[in-house]
Amino acid sequence: MSPPRPTELAHLILRGIIHEGDLLIDATTGNGHDTVFLAELAGERGRVLAFDIQDHAIQSARSRVETAGFSDRVDFHLKSHAEMAGHAEPGTVAAVMFNLGYLPGEDHQLTTEEYETLAALTTATTLLKPGGILSVVCYPGHDAGMIEAAAVESWASTRTAEGWRVAKYAMLGTLRPAPFLILLSKP
Repeated sequence: MSPPRPTELAHLILRGIIHEGDLLIDATTGNGHDTVFLAELAGERGRVLAFDIQDHAIQSARSRVETAGFSDRVDFHLKSHAEMAGHAEPGTVAAVMFNLGYLPGEDHQLTTEEYETLAALTTATTLLKPGGILSVVCYPGHDAGMIEAAAVESWASTRTAEGWRVAKYAMLGTLRPAPFLILLSKP
């Protein structure tokens, strides 16, 4: 058995934390894999807010959510993740997932960006309820991703002074920078 990919590990960890009825956010919807995962865990009484700036991503995710039978659990927003505060009250969200980088199969020049991501992460910290989880998968294997990943890691490490539990899960000894997962738990 090999170690799980960062996205798989995030799912394994969050599966034990999220409860039916929770309000959840997929901050970077992409093709909808995390959206479907969150919708499944939210259950019939829960809600998922899904954000992406690319219409193609929203359409792809919407199709995947419909196929899974979870359309009634997800609200899609063709907006930046930095705008999520307008859609949830502070202290009400159980988990926020970020899967940074670019949309697979699309223009690799269109990526999440450091400053907007940091603003969105800060917003997510206010939306999370105590004990809530912030999950961030970073992709340092391309130039923009390397800059963003370093900024996210630096930002996350400063949260420990505020009482947050912060962990980084990464592969060691890879030929090029490998994707990694950062998890933060709100005090």
